[in-house]
Amino acid sequence: MAVKTMRTYIHLSSLAIVSMLLAGLATAQSQTGFNSNPTSAPSTPPSSAAQRENYDPLLDLPPLPHNRITLMGGIVLNNDEVMNHMVFQPFGTKQKMSVHFDTRTRFFLDGKPITEREIKPGQRIYLDTMLNGDRVFAKTIWIRTTAESGVGRGQIMNFDSRRKILTVRDQISNQPVKLQLSSSTAIRKGNTAGSESDLVDGALVDMDFGAQKDLRAVRILAAPGSTFEFAGRVTYVDVSQKLIAIDNRSDGKKYDISMEAIAPSVLHQIHEGQEVSVSAVFEGDRYAGRRIDISSANSAQPNP
Repeated sequence: MAVKTMRTYIHLSSLAIVSMLLAGLATAQSQTGFNSNPTSAPSTPPSSAAQRENYDPLLDLPPLPHNRITLMGGIVLNNDEVMNHMVFQPFGTKQKMSVHFDTRTRFFLDGKPITEREIKPGQRIYLDTMLNGDRVFAKTIWIRTTAESGVGRGQIMNFDSRRKILTVRDQISNQPVKLQLSSSTAIRKGNTAGSESDLVDGALVDMDFGAQKDLRAVRILAAPGSTFEFAGRVTYVDVSQKLIAIDNRSDGKKYDISMEAIAPSVLHQIHEGQEVSVSAVFEGDRYAGRRIDISSANSAQPNP
């Protein structure tokens, strides 16, 4: 009887071990598989909760600091896969910049996940960059091979009302782009209908255009002299430059705001993580703060 009990125990133990191994293999496969919807991958990073759950302090690199993100575009000059860094030339300049990457960096080709091996000299790339210590680090790198159609953002340099040609300085490349308006081009000023008279020099615009540079829609975001109200969490403070950045709650976008008109005694009270409200005037090349109200509520509390 004792021998039969022992055999049964060994048999059950073996089944348990096999089940554990199969479960571990299934988990590993699900963690290393590609996203089933790759087109949304660039704008849908893993949640911080998921990152903490999967993080291994012995094997994984430390989480990146919550530093300010800057979108850049340029041409790849050299890619060193061994040392995990590339040299590229930003659009509109003759400068060379060294950018580092590692396993925390995500790479995409026309919206589909790839590896750093796909990065080749001469390619046009776009990067979400940040300072990690004294290095420029790329959190995300995109390669686009499709025709230059889609959406963009820039600042109006000129509008030729006779030929219906809008010249815009692209936000990423800093180069002028000429776009053709037609009778079907939709013009919006904020959330209301606009007209060609709203296409003034210095205005910031969002654009939807085709491969032939035909402008399907243009939305005026800000015209020089316009006053804006921003409210949200402070994500960046530079007292020496009198500059702050706000994660604006109403549209989910970040804005740099010059605080030169704000008293130094008030500016020194501002720190990252605070909830603030700022009234600012768009001056064509910047938002200039005129008034700031610092919320007394704890920034960790949820918004109503």
